[in-house]
Amino acid sequence: MDGVGVAGSLFGLVGFVFALIGIGLGVALVRGMVLRQQALTRGLSAEARCLDTFVARDADGGRHRRVVLGFTAVDGRAIRLTVGAPRTVVIGDLVQVRYLPNRPERAIVVGSGGPGSLFGTVIGVAACLLFTLAGLFVGAVGLGLGLAIQ
Repeated sequence: MDGVGVAGSLFGLVGFVFALIGIGLGVALVRGMVLRQQALTRGLSAEARCLDTFVARDADGGRHRRVVLGFTAVDGRAIRLTVGAPRTVVIGDLVQVRYLPNRPERAIVVGSGGPGSLFGTVIGVAACLLFTLAGLFVGAVGLGLGLAIQ
C-alpha cells in the first residue's frame, strides 16, 4: 500500500464520525429506557390533571393526540408536561404519573408504553448498531485498514 491520501483520510474520518453518532444515539436510547424504568418502578406517584388536549401534526402529515398534564411535585413545584395521549383523556380528567424526585418534568404516565415501547427501543438500538458498524467499515476502508480486494 502506498498511502491513504487526503481523500481516503477524509472518507475515513467521515466514517468514524458516523460511528460516533451511532454510539451516541444508542447510549441515549438505552439511557432513556433505564430512566423510564426507574421512574415506573421506584419513582414517586402523583395524580396529574389534564389541562388541555390538542392534535399535533408531524412532518409527514400524521396526526397525534397530545395532552397537557399538570401536577404538584413532592417539593411543591407546579409541573406541566405534554405527552402523547395514553388513552381518551379529556380536560379535567385525572391521570396517574410516576416520576423521579430529581426529574419531575420527565414524569411517565402509568399505563403508557407497554411492550411496544420496549420493542421500539430494541429496534432503535439495533438501527444504531448497524449505523455504527457501517461507519466503522467506511472509516476502515477510507484509511486503508479494510480487506484488500484483488
